[in-house]
Amino acid sequence: MALAILLGTVAAAPADASKAEWSIFEDGRYLALADTQTRQGTLDQIKALGADTLRVGVGWEQVAPDPGARQMPAFDATDPGAYPGFGPFDDLVVRAKAMGFRVLITLAPAAPRWATGGGRGGNYKVNSTKFADFARAVGKRYSGNYAGLPAVYHWSLWNEPSHALFLKPREFAPRIYRRMVERGLPALRSKIASGAKVFVGELAPVGTDTKVIGPLAFLRKWLCLDPAYRPLRGRRATVAGCKNFKKVEADGFAHHPYGAQAGNTHPPKGRDIVNISVIGRLSSALDKAARAGRLPVRLPIYSTEFGFQSHPPDPFVGISLQAQARLINTAEEISYRNSRVRSYSQYLLYDDPARAGSAAVKWSGFQTGLRLVGGVRKPSFDAYRLPLVVREVRGGVTVWGRVRPSGGSRLVQLQRRSAGGFVDVGAPFPTDSFGYFRVKRSARASYRFIGFVTDAATGQEVQVGMSRTAKPQL
Repeated sequence: MALAILLGTVAAAPADASKAEWSIFEDGRYLALADTQTRQGTLDQIKALGADTLRVGVGWEQVAPDPGARQMPAFDATDPGAYPGFGPFDDLVVRAKAMGFRVLITLAPAAPRWATGGGRGGNYKVNSTKFADFARAVGKRYSGNYAGLPAVYHWSLWNEPSHALFLKPREFAPRIYRRMVERGLPALRSKIASGAKVFVGELAPVGTDTKVIGPLAFLRKWLCLDPAYRPLRGRRATVAGCKNFKKVEADGFAHHPYGAQAGNTHPPKGRDIVNISVIGRLSSALDKAARAGRLPVRLPIYSTEFGFQSHPPDPFVGISLQAQARLINTAEEISYRNSRVRSYSQYLLYDDPARAGSAAVKWSGFQTGLRLVGGVRKPSFDAYRLPLVVREVRGGVTVWGRVRPSGGSRLVQLQRRSAGGFVDVGAPFPTDSFGYFRVKRSARASYRFIGFVTDAATGQEVQVGMSRTAKPQL
């Protein structure tokens, strides 16, 4: 029987309550930093993979005049036309919006040398007043009312302020970020399009002894809270620079929930870790901060940078190519099950190239891409497009998945491994309106599915691909 006929006869989609979770993609090297042909080709690939949102880091140093000077040059820092480096970002935003992507702009490091303490550079004591001027300039440029450029409706402030690479000195980073948000957020809001949303955070997931403040510790210090999430008072507030703290009126909290490389879903309770498997720790912390009057109530969480490093090519922290494919699906299913998490992100289409130097330096970039540097597809390329997770439950398994490419109604034909190969499990059924499905089956076996979409021209169901095979997991 034709799939088009089956679509009209099957029951309602056996899926979770619909959740519009964004699919965020980022690859600055092949987008903002690339030539126009490479940029368009990368956008085409990301679109075909089914992502709907691009994270674009507009680097302050990249667009500013004379960024290496110790003294600020004479220019109006609130005027978007006074920044010479916007060309690649303009082209990217125009192309992305024309293709239907949602764009999330991060006002990103590095800061120009003249915007740092004593002209020292290296994101040292970033000047919050100059950052606010930069925010006004970028906000105006992409407000929908400047030079014919389209409006951008989603924004975030800085990248991993908890990491010493992006804010120095480490011990003062929470205070520096507090001032950047205090001045930069209202400055940005004064220029961006009506109804646009601004996120804060963009934190690294794990604290280290020397370079990174743990995400929960950073959150408390930034928001002037003690270890019990109570507002600092008296001398403690004065010493921390917390007098007259103003509530952070953000629309969302961005986070980078890297981690659980080997599938470890239970990090030590005593460690300040917020990876995807324990994202509830962040929800709890945000709620405590809201009760203390520091943040809005039930602030949504956006995963804006995420991925798993693979080996090949990274021999130090990479996991196997097959494990990478499995874990990006597992992580997406975890984020989908958490109603507080509003996005799933993939950092890099192509792995970072190897760097010159020692073995450790050589692989110090990110090998989280869905393709190797030369362009060869990893198994994760297809796994991203058609994710699948099978979990053991009482009485059998649940099978969760998504037909990510959009374009009308979508159908799924579920298949189960048997002695003779794979057999169909029932008739094709529709996903929810966002392409997701979750069904329960009694057989504890490996499963896969075939995805179909409706061809707009013919109205017929066209196969878009087959998922990887997934074994049951706990």
